[in-house]
Amino acid sequence: MKKIISFLLSICMILSLTLTSCAAEEKQTENNTTIILKIGSPTMTVNGNDMPIDEQGTVPVIVNGRTLLPVRAVVEQMGGTVDWNGETQEVTLIYGEDEIKLTIGSTEALLNGEKQTLDVAPTVTNGRTMLPIRFIAESFKFKVEWNEREQSVTITNTKTAVENPAKQLEEMKEPTSKSLVVYFSATGNTKVLAEKIAEESGSDVFEIVPKEPYTSADLNYNSDCRANDEQNDANARPAISNKLENLEDYDVIFIGYPIWWGTMPKIINTFLDTYDLSDKTIMPFCTSGSSGISSSVSAIKSACSNADVKTGFRGTSGTTSTQIRTWLTDNNFSDAIIRK
Repeated sequence: MKKIISFLLSICMILSLTLTSCAAEEKQTENNTTIILKIGSPTMTVNGNDMPIDEQGTVPVIVNGRTLLPVRAVVEQMGGTVDWNGETQEVTLIYGEDEIKLTIGSTEALLNGEKQTLDVAPTVTNGRTMLPIRFIAESFKFKVEWNEREQSVTITNTKTAVENPAKQLEEMKEPTSKSLVVYFSATGNTKVLAEKIAEESGSDVFEIVPKEPYTSADLNYNSDCRANDEQNDANARPAISNKLENLEDYDVIFIGYPIWWGTMPKIINTFLDTYDLSDKTIMPFCTSGSSGISSSVSAIKSACSNADVKTGFRGTSGTTSTQIRTWLTDNNFSDAIIRK
């Protein structure tokens, strides 16, 4: 009898530990990101860790009673994406299934295609786009709190793992196709981002290597340098030294590059002219200091009219896995995941 009771107690303990472990695991998968910003301070706090808002030292300000800040830092920390179109002066913010479009100097905004009226128009300060944070945060269903005494804004994202792109990717079906990350990197920044994307998507990698490597002098935009000459010449096609042998094996092609003069380097045009990407899915990505990816995506669509060109992604060497996964999920990337 004692043995039976002991056995039953052991079973109860195992079940209790299992349930506790499951509950703890579920709790850990919640995305409880909290960001605190203070008016006039170039530093923000993300989950208790202090970091600069951006490399320019931009600070939040109050205009007409509304808090404006360079919102790229907040949205990207939350796992969203930000795209800037210099020609139209338009900012596109994407988080999950929600999209916001704003125009500098205009109080009219679009939230998932529906017109909204802002209390204050977005503006540009010291080369940075300053946007009304409360409208954006609440549109993305973040919690926003204002502390008058501290002159601070606290933004919290409490969405659970069900809405987390990493969870969605893990639950996608076993893929039947393959993907390839193709990239050109002159200074190494794009290489770092390309490797992260390859890891998150389970893709193979092909680096575009120029036949004539780019030197520091070639990239000195303040002089009559090689990069300037190429970008100003519509017919420039810098030679590529290596060859992609098995393009037919891939259905999804990621194409990555730094932004030069507001668009992609001419060596990307060389790649697009060399290989037939008809019927491929193309997912462009770029690195840049502040320029958006819109112009280069339009150029890729023009060069690859028979391909399915998806929404572009602008990143940096500091781009997080969550940001990449959000982009993949937003573009319905599932069949190409072959090693996740």
